[in-house]
Amino acid sequence: MATQRTKIAVRPSAGAVATVLAAAGWWLHQVSLVLDGKAPVSCGEAIRFLETAHPPETARNKQCTWGQWQTTWYTMDFQASRTEAEAWLHTTYPDARVYRDCVDADLCSSPTVLQDGDDSADHLSVDIRFQEHDSAVAHVSGVTTN
Repeated sequence: MATQRTKIAVRPSAGAVATVLAAAGWWLHQVSLVLDGKAPVSCGEAIRFLETAHPPETARNKQCTWGQWQTTWYTMDFQASRTEAEAWLHTTYPDARVYRDCVDADLCSSPTVLQDGDDSADHLSVDIRFQEHDSAVAHVSGVTTN
């Protein structure tokens, strides 16, 4: 009879350990996403932080992420036609210089950001990469310096 009691006591204990390990693994995964800057976030929150405009109405594959480690950064990616992506860049940042001789993009810009001390980006970067069939991928990223 003592053996049966031991088995009954071990089963709930093993279940509790498995539950704790699964929860710890999930938590560590979430922390890793934040530290790598790949934590999903609503695009509304990213747009607010980046102080940028919404992507064009016809934009596809919208994805926004954030990360944090000594600074905070957000990104917004979307796909649109080349014409729409370039028009979005010029409309959103009319005073920004747009370059065509970028290292990793076909168009790039570092728009000036108002340093108002609120919870928004201190530095912005916009890259547009052209793809096949008149398509382009826009990548907007912003970071705080404090």
